[in-house]
Amino acid sequence: MNRKVIFRTMTGGRRLEVTGQTAKALMALAAAGEHGCTALEVSSWALRFAHYVLCLRRLGLQIDMQREPHSGGWHGRYRLRSGVEIIETAEA
Repeated sequence: MNRKVIFRTMTGGRRLEVTGQTAKALMALAAAGEHGCTALEVSSWALRFAHYVLCLRRLGLQIDMQREPHSGGWHGRYRLRSGVEIIETAEA
């Protein structure tokens, strides 16, 4: 099944739609709040999390990335900074 999310940006009020893994990434980032998400935390479904974040950024959403060290190097923790209102979620 392909997920679809319709949302509105809190600044500007634009109504946008994303589908598939990008939609799942938006939902994960919105649910994570200030804690944010790493690719490892969503690795069961988001094999290209950084790409999904890039797609959301191209829509105008502000998403920060902070490097966090770990034993093998570092990973990025992504945080959704843009306010969004989820209007509808559905399986497309």
